[in-house]
Amino acid sequence: MRPPLMHHSTLSLLALAALASQALAQNDDCAGSLLLQNGANGPFSNAGSTTSFAWNCAVGDNDVWFTYVAAGAGTLTIDACGAGFDTVMELFDGSGGCGALVSLDCNDDTCGLASTVTTTVVPGGTYYLRVGGYGGDTGTFPLTVSGPAGSGNVATVTSIGAGCIASFASFYENFPTAQDFDLNGVAMTMLPTNPGYLTLQLGTYVPPTAAATDLTLGDDDEIDVPLTTPFAYDGGIATSLTVCSNGSVWVDTGNSIDFEPYVPDLLNAPQTGWWVWHDFNPTEVGSGQVKFEEVGTMVYITWDGVYDFSGASAADASTFQFQFDCTTGSVAIVFSNVSTLGASGQTFLVGYSPGGNSSDPGSVDLSSTLPTGFAVSTDVSPLSLVATSRPVTGTTWGLATTNIPATGLLGLDILGFANPGIPDLGFLGMPGCGLYASLDLMGAWVVGGPHTWGLPIPNNPTLVGIDVFASAAVFQVPPVNTFGAIMANGLQGHVGDI
Repeated sequence: MRPPLMHHSTLSLLALAALASQALAQNDDCAGSLLLQNGANGPFSNAGSTTSFAWNCAVGDNDVWFTYVAAGAGTLTIDACGAGFDTVMELFDGSGGCGALVSLDCNDDTCGLASTVTTTVVPGGTYYLRVGGYGGDTGTFPLTVSGPAGSGNVATVTSIGAGCIASFASFYENFPTAQDFDLNGVAMTMLPTNPGYLTLQLGTYVPPTAAATDLTLGDDDEIDVPLTTPFAYDGGIATSLTVCSNGSVWVDTGNSIDFEPYVPDLLNAPQTGWWVWHDFNPTEVGSGQVKFEEVGTMVYITWDGVYDFSGASAADASTFQFQFDCTTGSVAIVFSNVSTLGASGQTFLVGYSPGGNSSDPGSVDLSSTLPTGFAVSTDVSPLSLVATSRPVTGTTWGLATTNIPATGLLGLDILGFANPGIPDLGFLGMPGCGLYASLDLMGAWVVGGPHTWGLPIPNNPTLVGIDVFASAAVFQVPPVNTFGAIMANGLQGHVGDI
């Protein structure tokens, strides 16, 4: 077996005094990190998470984030020993916030395939930890934290829910193992919507005829195949298609032909493509071939019983098909019988991405999503609220509203005493938007670029332990929904003195 391939984000003091008198977050990225405490934490999971950015060690993917605030000075050690998968961990100095992280330690394997990081900390210092899987591995893991003791109450910030309205140009399902592949007998057809596609559970496998051509593909190989009729895709016109032996078809050469499925390579591929990425090898003894056939204006590219790398029998063979309709521009991927024995040691990555860099939508469960269909169009990030500091007494809790749309007209800062926990405001004309802060205190602002705001917190010990909830809204012209506004995620600020 080949060795693993290395790959290469002012309201009044009286308001808070009034608040004092009344007295699971998504951690897929830094802004939504979960707080760690000394001792045993978790178990946690990185299943369904995305990859934030490149790592300083190993091939880390699918990371989740945590925060640690030091109560005293000394040495901090965090380990994931006992994890159920191959972890990668990186520890950062977070004194500059999520936008200015400084890597302090990065580790792949220490206790078996699990990781350990360590650094020297200062009292009140903020440190961020991300835990990912080597090569996209996912699973559950504990975190054991050993840090210096101290006195005081740590101020924390927890992200709640998600902002709206997000859209993505790409989609994929990253299967944790080959055995998790569950699309046999499933067909999906992508209908062009200009921009993007509407994907529905439609399509039928068409067996290759005697006129089909066996493509001369080697292991980890690609070949450019000319088309009789040009194919119009979202973003251009292809007069040929590039076929990669590892289960992919692209509009041109230039994408990765690696045998190891890698989400960033799919999302940032230079060329538009469709992937059933796996370590196939048509040169294995007994293997079927990748076949090309044109029938009128239909193009069929079929992995016809192609073996896994290291496959030795028909049980290791996979049959599936890409169909390109040069008349309508639609694309179908039809799965007949894909081997899940995993002889190659690699998993499956199924998806689509336009050429160039794309936002990461996260892995989607295609088998449950296809029956109702889904759309991809262009990358639009949801309205987001992030904390630039923690709510410590005697300081200002810094907040920033980001991903403000260019069509925004009026913004609204929201602070509340409670979290209403309404995940969908469709009944108010804002489908897909949630409300995570009660409307007790609000301040309006005119949209004109990035927006930062804050809540001054008096140096009053009676405020320690109080929770403050924050969110934001932006009204757009023209409106994107009946109500005319979009909402940010919520933040729960727990007031502390360190």
